[in-house]
Amino acid sequence: MLKAFILLLLSMLLLMMITACSSVNEINYIQPEQLNDGIKTGHLAEVGFDLKLVAALKKQPFKELHSLLVYKDGLLVVEEYFHGNNDFIEFENNITRNSSQPPIQWHRDKKHYVASVNKALTATVTGIALDKFEITIDSKIASLLPTQYQPFFNGKNANTKNARTENMGQLSIRHLLTMQTGFEWDEWGSDDLAKLWSSKAGSSKTGSPKARQSKDFAEFVLSRPNHGPGADWQYNSAGPNLLLRGLENHLQQPIRQWAHQHFYAKLGITDYDWQSQPDGYPEGSAKMWMRPRDMLKVGITYLNKGQWQGEQVIPASWVEAVSTVQASSDAGDYSYLFWLRELAGHRYLSADGDGGQYINIFPAQNLVIVMTQGNYLEWPLYVKQAEQIMGWFVFGALDK
Repeated sequence: MLKAFILLLLSMLLLMMITACSSVNEINYIQPEQLNDGIKTGHLAEVGFDLKLVAALKKQPFKELHSLLVYKDGLLVVEEYFHGNNDFIEFENNITRNSSQPPIQWHRDKKHYVASVNKALTATVTGIALDKFEITIDSKIASLLPTQYQPFFNGKNANTKNARTENMGQLSIRHLLTMQTGFEWDEWGSDDLAKLWSSKAGSSKTGSPKARQSKDFAEFVLSRPNHGPGADWQYNSAGPNLLLRGLENHLQQPIRQWAHQHFYAKLGITDYDWQSQPDGYPEGSAKMWMRPRDMLKVGITYLNKGQWQGEQVIPASWVEAVSTVQASSDAGDYSYLFWLRELAGHRYLSADGDGGQYINIFPAQNLVIVMTQGNYLEWPLYVKQAEQIMGWFVFGALDK
């Protein structure tokens, strides 16, 4: 009888082990690996998430979701990478999607194209520079730019007129950061962005003078008519590049080198690919490849009011200003090259890029969500997909 009891007990234990293994396999959750990169990792259960979150995520047929990182209460608790395309936007070829590279299994060590997330990075570098050199955000950009651009502001350029010169003279750093530049520009409904990259002049819809052909982005945008900065909001990817040109001239140091020293290296971000404009100058609106964990470092630093590993890398006052609505538009609330959004009643700060690249910071929830996708030129698909992932899986778990 004792032998039968022992056999029964062993059978029950074996059944329990099989059930447990089946449950683990079904959920397939792997706690993020602890690396020596300043990001502390933890288990989902430590921050109140249900393990079924990851199981549900992997069962859904999301299109070209490449990575999802969730950082909550000081811990990276979700770090998932998926198989997908390795596409990117080719600006030099009339703003087209380049799908020449084969699909890959995405991994934490692979750099991903982040598109306009780079605008938020440009804003961050700007905020650090303004603080270090005591430049006010309302300083006129003309005061920072090299002498070669001054004819656009003093009326000596052949394409300028007195009224337009007066408008241009009012153009400030704030206007460039809030997309309220006043330039005649439309890159969402027209081909102004393609013209910028092709350096081909063309008449505007209103029949204004043609812009001069140039590989210089600053010269190209300054050649455009200006109806007065500060009034209307208009998405303009040339603005951040004009801003970088002015900063470099003021710093008297290559902006790429300065940004690395005072921002990227401070966060331990060393493996990134910041590509250039046609004239070799670093591009401040897109053309950036980063690893998702490094994207997360940026988000964590903003979440921590500008501090990384105890050092004040980004001025706290800049983080506060960026977290405040600076301009309103039909596309949503805007700050200094960041978006301010809301999902299910939760307000958050967002650095986002075409195709579905996101650094989303939720201060009230002590949460950062980083996401990369490969859905380039497929708006609004990637937006809706990101909101579904955040709303259903993340806040669905948090709000229970």
